[in-house]
This record gives sequence, structure tokens and C-alpha cells, in this order.
Amino acid sequence: MALDDRVVVVTGGAQGIGQGIALRLAAAGGRIAVLDRQPATETLSRLGELGRPALGVEVDVSDAADVARAYERVDHELGPPYAVVNAAGIFADIPFLDTPIDVWDRVMGVNARGVFLSCQEAARRMSAAGGGRIVNILSTASAQGFALESAYCASKGAVLLLTRVLAVELAPLGITVNGVGPGTVETAMGRDYLARGPIAGHELSRTPMGRFGRPADIAETVSFLVTDATWLTGQAIYVDGGFLATGLPLLSEM
Repeated sequence: MALDDRVVVVTGGAQGIGQGIALRLAAAGGRIAVLDRQPATETLSRLGELGRPALGVEVDVSDAADVARAYERVDHELGPPYAVVNAAGIFADIPFLDTPIDVWDRVMGVNARGVFLSCQEAARRMSAAGGGRIVNILSTASAQGFALESAYCASKGAVLLLTRVLAVELAPLGITVNGVGPGTVETAMGRDYLARGPIAGHELSRTPMGRFGRPADIAETVSFLVTDATWLTGQAIYVDGGFLATGLPLLSEM
């Protein structure tokens, strides 16, 4: 199903996974509103090349008033959203005992509170319109513990359970709510993570498909949930090249 000029909000769409999702959903016929802390100059330029209507709004997704203002602007300039993809996220790689409370609060604020606020604003509008689609970007860290990532894992775990609760509550309103959990993806944030020590080789040894993800890999699954999935809600789909399925790595000498 094409989006047929419906409005799609993508938080964190200025770069990385969010940008890939924005471009994919524009190609499916959506009018894209990019909500991000930083200017979405590159994304908006590429959306313009596709000939699709688009809007960029600078917003702190952890700030309730700012999120409400952003959605009001989307209403005014593009129309109420049919779908929202919550891709905004930040990362902290710090030992638990050394994690400052302000780091914990900021990660939880963007990754968990931000999704809550965006879902609430979007769902109110979708309810009035008779339905819609919500997709929250999770992580393999929402299903498995990673050392040095207490705040990040906790925030993504929170969004996983929020996704399931919203799926139950919002289904009678015609709104589906699902999650997509990327493995390690080649983005600026992903490259920063992989640059630290021997982690890249270790991750690849546990990834049966033998490569890291790309934003387009995640965007295809999001597109399916937004445009084609009709009886699917409350689910978390992990797009990780098989990482979570792996016990022992597949060794070349076996």
C-alpha cells in the first residue's frame, strides 16, 4: 500500500537511521515531517530531490511543550499525521558505577520520555482521524544486556514495554504500535561505538550475515509496518543480521 500523500512524522530524521526511514517513506508516497534537535538540512534537500513535500522542525523531544509545539506546526503546515516513527536517540558508553545522574537523565529523557511524548501527541491526532501507525525504534539492547550501557539499555527496554502497552490500549482506536530493533548500523553513532577497542570484530563474529546494518535495512522493515502490515501490533522485529539468534559465533575453521 502506498502512503498516498499521507503525513508521516520521523523524529531523529536529520541523519542516520532516521534519515534513511524518512527517505524510504517519502519514496512510498508520504509527506515527511522531520523532528530533530539539529537542522535537517541534508534530509530536507534529499526529500526535495524526490519531489516530496517535507517539513523540518527543530525540537527537543524530551521537552513536553516543545513536542506539542512541533506537532502543532506539523498540523498547520502538512496536516495531522497518519504515522509516526520515533527514531530520535542518544547513546552513552560508560561503566555503571561511573555513570553520572545527568547522563542517565539525558539518555532516558531522549530515548524513553521523548518516545512517550511523541506517541501521546501523535495518538491523540490519530484517534480523531480514525487510526494510524506508530513505529518505535528499539535496539538489540532492548532485548539483551550490554556492559557499559546501563542507561541506553534501560531506555530501550522501557520503549519496548511502552510499545506493547500502547498496542493494547490503542488498538480499539485503529492505531497499530510496533517496534523495530536495529543491530549495529553503519551510522555516525554506530561508527563511534565500533571504533572503541576490539568490539567490531567481536560483533561481526556473532553476526551470521557477516556485515553491519545500513539505514536502508531498517527503513525497509519500518516501511512494511507503516504501509503493508494490517493485523500486526505489539511486536518487536529485530533487524540485526542474526545477531540475537547467535549463541556461539560461527567460526571459519568449523
